[in-house]
Amino acid sequence: MLTLREGAFVKPEAGQAQLNVAYCGICGSDLHILQGSEDKRMTLPSVIGHECSGVVGEVGEGVDGVKPGDRVVVWPVKSCGECPACKEGFGHVCQHLQVRGIETEGAFQSSWTLDADALVKIPEGVSLLHAALAEPLAICCHVVRRGEVKKGDYAVVIGGGPIGLMTALVAKAEGAEVLVSEVNEKRLEKAREMGLETVNPAKQDVPQRVQEETGGKGADVVFETSGSQPGVDTMVKLPKVHGTVVLVAIYGKPMTVDLKQLYYFEKNVVTARMQERGDMEKALRLLADKAFDADKIITSVLPLVEIRQGFDRCMDRGGCEVKVLIDCGNA
Repeated sequence: MLTLREGAFVKPEAGQAQLNVAYCGICGSDLHILQGSEDKRMTLPSVIGHECSGVVGEVGEGVDGVKPGDRVVVWPVKSCGECPACKEGFGHVCQHLQVRGIETEGAFQSSWTLDADALVKIPEGVSLLHAALAEPLAICCHVVRRGEVKKGDYAVVIGGGPIGLMTALVAKAEGAEVLVSEVNEKRLEKAREMGLETVNPAKQDVPQRVQEETGGKGADVVFETSGSQPGVDTMVKLPKVHGTVVLVAIYGKPMTVDLKQLYYFEKNVVTARMQERGDMEKALRLLADKAFDADKIITSVLPLVEIRQGFDRCMDRGGCEVKVLIDCGNA
């Protein structure tokens, strides 16, 4: 259940900063939380949300990386630093990973006190509104990096939701030719508005389209962001020999995979979760460079008191929303 209640100002302790939250985006993970599938990860009641921007209000003792007045975004990864994954440099997939806004308190509040080392400064020229896209965009930067996308590649993105659309835009920024596969015509229209090629798998044979456009070779990289069985069925058919599939979506239930499609042509399967701090920094650079029109990604901005309406819009699979942002009162 999602409820609004009066919060309390928490003075930052040593190593912490108090953030005046400007905007926070509604994430797919937030929808899973509301639907109850993430309850085991949380201590209820809790404040959720992690796709945020804001301005530092106060800092605790020993904090020198940020100061009051700095405009920042939040890197939501909270790793233990001690497990084998962390010691190998993979803290973003820490074996005891906590995600701020899920395992810990989050950003759908006007004042949020958290570890100061989670804050990343926003470059000049990037608004607080656009900066609220940095966290999901960083996931897409990580996804594209995991797929080793390079200039001249042919990439297919299955699913035209927020992560799928931004993955396509990041891949295009890397110089790839990108095709977005999506059944929602409103999302396809949005993708086309942003200069992306599209296909509706309900109306056109996607593997045939890819074969025709690549001269029979197949895609260099395929990103599965839909989280659906039809998406998984299609993804294995699209890559070229030694091509790559990147699993991006969170699958709420086990999927059936035709492994022969992968085995016969030595196709690679790569997974991608969360993002590293460098991905956050790259996402902010893309926003600063205006690599795409961020205003087209943000389809609604609602006040905090209307957050439930925002969630309802995001859960309307036939709707036209891409990214809904919540104004937390400090814009």
